Amino acid sequence: MLSIAQIYRIGTMFWDDKYGAHGLSPEVISKMRALTLEDSASIPNNTFLLDVDSSIPFSIEDISRSFQSINLSDVEPPPLLRQRSDFQFLLQAAA
Repeated sequence: MLSIAQIYRIGTMFWDDKYGAHGLSPEVISKMRALTLEDSASIPNNTFLLDVDSSIPFSIEDISRSFQSINLSDVEPPPLLRQRSDFQFLLQAAA
């Protein structure tokens, strides 16, 4: 679960490139800022970072062993890519 401080940090970092607007209204940001300041007084380790959960029951080695081997030479490129000269190297690799 995210803390108010973490949500505040994510919300203030968000910027909508398409419309050039911030994700949260100024009212919401000011309320969250006030709550964050209240929480920081009662929480000794105030961090904006997400906690790392070391209790995950599997390792990276377990994950890598679960992958199946894929032979990409058996994959045919889509027709649109086969028609374009920029992607002729895909046909050479598939041959």
